[in-house]
Amino acid sequence: MNRSKAIWFVVSVLVVASLVLTACATPTPTATQAPAAQPSAVVNPTDAPEQPTAAPAQATDVPAPTGSKPYPTAKDPTTYMVYTFGDPSELDPHYNYETAGGGQLFNIYEGLVSFEGKDPTKFKAVLAEAIPEPTPTDDGGVEYIWNIKKDVKFHEGQTMTPEDVAYSFWRVLLMSDPNTPGFLMTEPFFKVLDAAELVDPSGALDGDAETLKTQPAAQLAAACEKVKAAITFDNEAGTVTMKLAQSWGPFIATIAQRWASVINKEWAIANKAWDGDCATWQNSYGIPSESLPLRAVTNGTGPYKLDHWTPQEEVVLVAFDGYWGEAPVIKRVVTKNVTEFGTRFAALQAGDADRITPGSPADWAQLDTLVREECNPETGECKEVNPDGILRVIKPLLSLSRTDIGMNQNIAEGSPFVGSGLLDGEGIPLNFFSDVHIRKAFNYCFDYETYIQDVQFGEATKSLALTLPGQAGYEGTPRYEYDLAKCEEEFKLAELKDAEGNPYTDADGNPTTVWDAGFYMQLGYNVGNTARQALAEILAENLQQVNQNFLVNPVALPWATYLRVVRVKQIPLGVAGWQEDIHDPHNWYVPYILTTYGSRFNIAPELIEKYQPLIDQGAKETDFDKRAEIYSELNQMIYEDAPYIILSVLNNRSYEQLYMNGWMGGTSQNPLVSLPGAVNELSKDNVAK
Repeated sequence: MNRSKAIWFVVSVLVVASLVLTACATPTPTATQAPAAQPSAVVNPTDAPEQPTAAPAQATDVPAPTGSKPYPTAKDPTTYMVYTFGDPSELDPHYNYETAGGGQLFNIYEGLVSFEGKDPTKFKAVLAEAIPEPTPTDDGGVEYIWNIKKDVKFHEGQTMTPEDVAYSFWRVLLMSDPNTPGFLMTEPFFKVLDAAELVDPSGALDGDAETLKTQPAAQLAAACEKVKAAITFDNEAGTVTMKLAQSWGPFIATIAQRWASVINKEWAIANKAWDGDCATWQNSYGIPSESLPLRAVTNGTGPYKLDHWTPQEEVVLVAFDGYWGEAPVIKRVVTKNVTEFGTRFAALQAGDADRITPGSPADWAQLDTLVREECNPETGECKEVNPDGILRVIKPLLSLSRTDIGMNQNIAEGSPFVGSGLLDGEGIPLNFFSDVHIRKAFNYCFDYETYIQDVQFGEATKSLALTLPGQAGYEGTPRYEYDLAKCEEEFKLAELKDAEGNPYTDADGNPTTVWDAGFYMQLGYNVGNTARQALAEILAENLQQVNQNFLVNPVALPWATYLRVVRVKQIPLGVAGWQEDIHDPHNWYVPYILTTYGSRFNIAPELIEKYQPLIDQGAKETDFDKRAEIYSELNQMIYEDAPYIILSVLNNRSYEQLYMNGWMGGTSQNPLVSLPGAVNELSKDNVAK
């Protein structure tokens, strides 16, 4: 889940400057020495972080401070102010698949289950009375029978029914296209990764909304009826029955997230969402974000309701007076979209912000100047480091997210990021990254150690695979190292050919190569994520060291713009920022290879065909050692094919005002819940300690 990119290499008409990544207010240490050019375009910064701060694994109590000074007090104990650099792409819980919106939706909507405490592998019933055990079915699947809570109210006054629950699941399953999180649900229910595969199992219709609409009405209706048969409801009995096509270990983890949110059917239809009729579901498939009927309106059962969303400025939530659970102490939640770290820092220092998002680890040094208590989440021990400080830092924290660089193997027509679109030194052809030697060359040209030491301040570990350390098959995987000689070698081995299989030619009609012709492309990133900006600068600089005719130009884009061009597959190089949906290797391979990023970066069908059997085997296997064998083989294949530049996993940390009763106070700030977090579990203590 989780999104920002980097800043590109300069075109000849721009003045080349050597930039260093610094904080925007008072001076901080240099973040990177990678020279960079001015971005060729900066459009109204708005952008969403892809890597929200993770929380400690276990709750701990806040020890009394060792200093004698009282803690500072909150200006407003009932309002939680978050300053970040992110604007939701939409507030439709069944479509949203990014962290800026996801954190808001977690407070507005609820599902049958949610996380219990800080552990991302433990769960509790929410809108269900209890979590049922699965019962095997005769056809090899499993069945869950859910007893639904009674007298739960939606924000607009409707009473929740089992039909609302069933409708919500039908909707997320039938909206499942490559841009939504629906694949997480279609896989256990139907053994497919896209709703369109219920009509055409070959996958030929995946993501093709217009062609799907032209399919025979009987086939379309049958696909919808299959979904409804898998999830049935009984309003009188107060139950919802779910039938999965296969036993699926991560199922409860899957439905603990916001895409399994319950919405009110009557309200959704009144707001022009799908009407629940199997004759019309195809009209809700493949809708672009900006056209979603529920894009900017909400009606959940959560502790907070939407007061207003002013795009690019702020999202404001207010406590829901009719909430069925315990009333939250915090009555108002304001998430401000502030691009400049200096402004965010000043708000924190003045006590106007209760929490801010750093732009990168470069900002940690400045935040550390305000720290009074340094706390270890494992031991629960805190030590005073500055009696005049106003913050508590909790470190190190488990990070369930990572950032990598994807290379689009078949860039969409009309891309504004490919220059001339030819192999003529002024652009790249649309199939540029289809050549494995070019992909390997880009891997060898990235300076991993500079990125870790100068951008991540040494607080990261270079990744071995697309998954996380400790997960099955991760250890022992080979990895690329920074080596400009091998980068050059791989570029010279590249034999890029056009769609007809012919070598590209120069202006005189003679065959030419990537090495001889050179290239120019743009690499987009969303404004505000300075870490991603720096990694783009590093890559651009190293490529030009290998060949002065290799030009990558960073382009700063608003988050919504960046996300749109990535979704339509126009970005040649893009940063793949992912936060786990469920704490399992399967949740890395599927989005990176088969769905979200696999689709956006157009991983070649022959590669997917090679990886798919191992991905399926790994998901169904329960023995850790056997899974490790399967995933080790898969990781070797991915290394050899180099579809991504696999970077590093950053150790995380959390900064909070001393008056906050937050992560160190024992509340359930789960690492899989992005900002503003589970606000109903937070409070402010204005009593001097």
